[in-house]
Amino acid sequence: MKIAAVCCTYLRPFALGELVRCFQYQDYPYRELIILDDAGQYEDGEGENWRLVSLSRRFATLGEKRNAAAALVSPDVEALAVWDDDDLYLPWALSASVAALRRAPWSRPSLVLHPTSDGSLRQHRTGGLFHGGWAYRRGLFQLLGGYAAVSNGEDQELAARLARTHVGHADPIRLGFRPFYVYRWAGGWHLSNLGLRGYQRLGALRGGKTPLVAADPPGIDLRNPRILRGVYPRAF
Repeated sequence: MKIAAVCCTYLRPFALGELVRCFQYQDYPYRELIILDDAGQYEDGEGENWRLVSLSRRFATLGEKRNAAAALVSPDVEALAVWDDDDLYLPWALSASVAALRRAPWSRPSLVLHPTSDGSLRQHRTGGLFHGGWAYRRGLFQLLGGYAAVSNGEDQELAARLARTHVGHADPIRLGFRPFYVYRWAGGWHLSNLGLRGYQRLGALRGGKTPLVAADPPGIDLRNPRILRGVYPRAF
């Protein structure tokens, strides 16, 4: 099964470079990374199994932008993984998602990682949230028509449609994989923290042209992460 990590980005060049590094460290061989930028911040580019498309026209909603990014994947891609541009993904992220998608059309991990001040990672329950760790079979995503044209809650709206149609999901954590999605909220612009018009306010910001440079994140060892013992409730 070939899987595409699909990333929408806006004015986060350093975090985006760290996400590219996460992709380079993935242990699953049949993969690609698609990045869609609508700040016009980069030149279109590509590297080994990854591609960046940079537009100067802002999408009206995040749902429409996510659908446009998903439409850029290669024809032979069978699965789509949601990768957010200011978070991190450990090297087994795509392997875990594919393992779950071999059992159900929707991969929904039950644990997320939050970084601590010393670079270690603490395990928390997702409580059904944390869309940035989800993955779907491509056929299911297309059958449902993708995301609704909204900016806050496009993930939960899609989850509600999946539930109404009784689509099953598999949890890669229950299959034996360690959690792989590192949610970094400190200093980030997560729309969940920006209010109902967060997407529009974010779109009002502007940034200059910059190259995309892959880099390891400071303070977190992606290839040998320190995941702490114990599982904690959802942090928010």
